[in-house]
Amino acid sequence: MTKLNVILTVNGQVQSHDVEARTLLVHYLRDHCGLTGSHVGCDTSQCGCCTVDVGGRAVKACTVLAAQARGSTVTTIEGIGSVDALHPLQEALRRH
Repeated sequence: MTKLNVILTVNGQVQSHDVEARTLLVHYLRDHCGLTGSHVGCDTSQCGCCTVDVGGRAVKACTVLAAQARGSTVTTIEGIGSVDALHPLQEALRRH
């Protein structure tokens, strides 16, 4: 299988990993960056559990290859608040 080096800025930190060309962004984030806040919830891209911010746009990470996002800035649910001060979206997810 062909491996590609994918470099992204994720939650303010540069991440560089060699991954298979077919690796989805959601799996890159979960399996290579250790960020498990984004999920594959439905396998049809309908639910939005995998949504992340890529360059200022909301993107379903289960529909984008990691290689397509090369060089981008990605913000996940883990990157929008802190343990001491949850972002309103994090607080809403915690409540529900």
